[in-house]
Amino acid sequence: MPKTDEDLLIDDAISQRKSHKRGYNLFATLSLAAIFAAAGWFLLFWLRPLIKSVWFLPLGTVTTGLLVAGVAAFAIAGLLVVGALFVANPFARWGDGVPGTCPLCGKRSLRQEKVEHAGWEDGHPEAGIKKGPRGLVTLCETPGCQYAAATVTTPSSS
Repeated sequence: MPKTDEDLLIDDAISQRKSHKRGYNLFATLSLAAIFAAAGWFLLFWLRPLIKSVWFLPLGTVTTGLLVAGVAAFAIAGLLVVGALFVANPFARWGDGVPGTCPLCGKRSLRQEKVEHAGWEDGHPEAGIKKGPRGLVTLCETPGCQYAAATVTTPSSS
C-alpha cells in the first residue's frame, strides 16, 4: 500500500531531526570547510611561493590571481564554519516551538518545521529525483513520545 503524503512528510521530518541531532550536517559542513581551507593554504603558501621562485616567469597576473583565489578559499571556509556553528549545530533544537501541549504525553514540547519530500521514483531511478509533497510537520520532542502530525500545503503530483 503506498504511503500518503502525510506519512512521507512525517518520515522525512523524523529523518531530518535524527540527522540534525547526530551532527551529520555539522560534520559535512566542517569537512567542506576543511577542503576549502586546504585549497586556500595550498594556493597561498605552497603554489604561489613556488611560482614566485621561478625567475623567468612574468609574475604579476599569476601571483595576483593565486592570491585572490587563496583568500577567497579561506573566506569561503570561514563562512562555512560560521554557518555550521549557527545553522547545523546539533545542540540546537529541530524546528520552531509550537504553543500548546502534546496530545499524547501532555508536555509542552511540540516543534514544527517546513518539510519537502524528494526521492527517486519507484522503478525509475534514471529519471532523477522526483519532488513530492510539501507541508508543515509537528513532532513531539519528549523522549519516548511518538506524536507526529503533518499538514500538506502542496500535494504530490501523482
